[in-house]
Amino acid sequence: MKRVQKILIWVGIIAYMFVVLGLVDNKMDKIPCEVVSVIVKDSTKNHFIESHDIYSMVIFYDKNILGKPFNMINTEEIEDLLGKYPFVRNAQVFKGSNGKINISVTQREPVVRVLNYNDQGYYIDDEGFVMPVSEYYTARVLVVNGWNLGGINPGFNLEDYKENSKYKTLQDVYLLSKFIHHDKFWKAQIEQIYVARSGEFELIPRVGAHSIIFGDLNKFHEKFRKLYALYIYGLKNEGWNTYNRINLKYEGQVVCTKR
Repeated sequence: MKRVQKILIWVGIIAYMFVVLGLVDNKMDKIPCEVVSVIVKDSTKNHFIESHDIYSMVIFYDKNILGKPFNMINTEEIEDLLGKYPFVRNAQVFKGSNGKINISVTQREPVVRVLNYNDQGYYIDDEGFVMPVSEYYTARVLVVNGWNLGGINPGFNLEDYKENSKYKTLQDVYLLSKFIHHDKFWKAQIEQIYVARSGEFELIPRVGAHSIIFGDLNKFHEKFRKLYALYIYGLKNEGWNTYNRINLKYEGQVVCTKR
């Protein structure tokens, strides 16, 4: 008997909670939107997006959003809208109990800026997404120029260009740039990549009057280990302007040409 009473008590508690939650939801549905609040979470790192840009997009999408009851506002549609903006990596939209629509946005993080011969540059972000350049902001990232970098439209992932004849070159550019971008030492050392017609790479450092003949991406981690050893144990003692060219193409050795 006591067991049945306990079960009935818990059933009553659960039913009561559902009723209360239903009343709260019903009350929330009738709350009018009074404020659209936007936070760009990584605004100190990149400035592709400002909060007023997102606010303007939402207001343009729904001119009557302010004053509209919450049950008439589709947060998923707003998230989809913002997610199509090429500088947005992620957008979350949720309703607050105080009549506020909260929007939290994360920007895409570029790892390289591509400059081609037609001056139609673009960025490639950390996930391999091709971003357009911005007329208001330039990210301080690696710059790459050279051959086989055109014919790519922003707003797509590199994987969408697998059938493109230039995909291999661009995929290698992305992998090399991503490695450099996320390595504290090399990010401080390398400022530019040149792509030769053959698809091989030449690196231009920030310090020193030499160029680095990198070759293709075969065993590229090993090439960076060799270059690191040269930088730490060689150039540090011999001088940064001793060599005109450092060649990493040959396995197991570094060939340096003096000025």
